[in-house]
Amino acid sequence: MFNEREALRLRLEQLNEAEVKVIKEYQTEREKIYSKLRELDTLSLAPKKNNQVDSKNFKLPVLAELAAQELRSYKSSQQQKQNLISSSSAAPETSSESKPRRRGRVRPDSKAAKLREIAIRILKRHNASIKSSELQKEIEKESGTEIPNMTMFMQGLIKMHPEVKKPYRGQYIIVNTSSES
Repeated sequence: MFNEREALRLRLEQLNEAEVKVIKEYQTEREKIYSKLRELDTLSLAPKKNNQVDSKNFKLPVLAELAAQELRSYKSSQQQKQNLISSSSAAPETSSESKPRRRGRVRPDSKAAKLREIAIRILKRHNASIKSSELQKEIEKESGTEIPNMTMFMQGLIKMHPEVKKPYRGQYIIVNTSSES
């Protein structure tokens, strides 16, 4: 009876045979090239010691050795990636070890804090979601200052005020307004 295990084993044997065949072909081709180089070196009238290639002194690694080396480097890089993934999932704050993220203290008297409070007031006034561009215009109109990057501003607002939600692309709404006045 022919099952999946036997089929896989047979395929592995076929792959090994094909690999050996390819390696032998490369070795014979390499030997032909070396013999041709030796022939050209002997025919040249003034052979230079620097440019002579001797297959006995100059050995190229066998294809199997190169494949094994490539496999080792691939496995080590996969292991490093796995270690990074596991360390970043265990401690999400230290995901970028080379450049620690700057966490500043929120100052209630800062320009950004005032803009956030204005944004909260505007969002509370609207019953439905509001477009980001409309919200930006209203905030800029009330505050008199320009918001250079609305996306970054709103991401910071959402971090500090979880009641602000983004239901759709480019739209914002505030929920649970009954808990605050």
